[in-house]
Parts: sequence; C-alpha cells; structure tokens
Amino acid sequence: MSDPGAAVTRQSAADAIATVAASDPEVRENVLTVEGLSREFRGRPVVQSFDLSLGAGDRVALHGPNGSGKTTILRCIMGTLCPTSGLISVRGHAAGTCEARALIGSVLPQDRAFYLRLTGEANLLFVARLRGYDGRAAVRLVRELEQELQLSETLSRRLDRCSTGMMQKLSFARALLGEPPLLLLDEPTRSLDDASLELLWAALERRPRAAVLIATHRRDDLARCGATIGLEAPSPEEQRGK
Repeated sequence: MSDPGAAVTRQSAADAIATVAASDPEVRENVLTVEGLSREFRGRPVVQSFDLSLGAGDRVALHGPNGSGKTTILRCIMGTLCPTSGLISVRGHAAGTCEARALIGSVLPQDRAFYLRLTGEANLLFVARLRGYDGRAAVRLVRELEQELQLSETLSRRLDRCSTGMMQKLSFARALLGEPPLLLLDEPTRSLDDASLELLWAALERRPRAAVLIATHRRDDLARCGATIGLEAPSPEEQRGK
C-alpha cells in the first residue's frame, strides 16, 4: 500500500496503476481508460494531459490542493463535463453516453440532489426503478443497503429533516445501487462520523471487483487505497495561459 504522504505525479500515474494491477492480475478486467484528458475554463487550464487506467478491483485516490482538478476529472469521467481534449471510456463506451453512465455509481457535488420532501426510502426506490429494477427487486436492494449502511433512520425520514451526514450516507447508498463496476467518489467521507466511515469502507471491501476512484483530502482514506495520484494546481503562468 502506498504511503499517503507520497504524491504520485501525473507522469507517474500509469506506473502507480501498473503496481496495483501486478498485485492481482486475475482482476485486471479493464473498466476505465482516460487518455490525454485536458480541461480548460475560459482558456485557463485546470487539468492537463491526465492519463489513467483502472481495472476491476483497483482502488485509486486523487489528492491535491483545491483547484488541482480532482472534481473536474471525476465530472469528465461521469460525462457531466466535456473535456477540452482527450478520450475517456468506461468498458469501451464513451464517457457521457447512456451505456457508460449505466456502469457508474457516483458521489459527486452536483448529483447529491434528492427529492427533499420525500423519505430516503422513497428516493432510493425511485433511483432503483430508474435503473431498471421492478418493484420487488427495488425493495430488496433498498432493504439490503439499509442493513449494510445502517440507514433505518434516514430511510424513514423526509430528507429536509435529515442531517448532512445522513444525506452523505444516502448518497453513497445510491451510488451502490445495482452494483456498478465503477465508483466515482468525491470526498465521500466528508461529514461522516467514525462509525459511518467504517461502514463505508466495509461496504467497499465487500465489493472487491468494483473499480474505485476517490478524490479526498483525508490521509486515512489515502491509506486505504492501493495507489494515490497527487495533483498540482496550475501555476500562475499556466493560469494566465503563458
């Protein structure tokens, strides 16, 4: 396991992933490929020439200061943000397509919205039905997640009466619905107490073939991943386009 204090640069990211793959070659079914990803905002670079390959079972953490592009990378993979250049595919499907999105479970800032006047249970059942599960199967999935993540209180409450931590756990439960092969998690442990943190990581450990890409500032989270990729914010000269 990599030292959480030792950043991996963009240039050595591929080496980091190769190390993960070598530890268990039988699970190297390719799930995610990112080639030459760059993204600019108003002509200013945020992500530059980012490459990444994730296989089944890989656990990789992105870390770096605010403005280094962690959330931007995740949003481009999810397909909610278009890259300026580069290619992204999920099991061979281009990022942003219905086929690619169906393979991803995510906890991202812009997708944490729920129907606040409905209960947590109603929200998860709605998502399960959207993902193609009929009534009985949807109920079964929600009940399993309720037990696994200890969600009874959250599922029974209207969400406008839930705490931030309860909402965060519900976002994670939604990401797990249907056992997607790729999980994109942006600061998933934020606002969670110690007990909830352990539930989250235990849930990931019970899904050994899920590829996980997590953006985090927490050293404890970094230590639980097989590889870490350190990102740097663009320099002032790069920000000015020089």
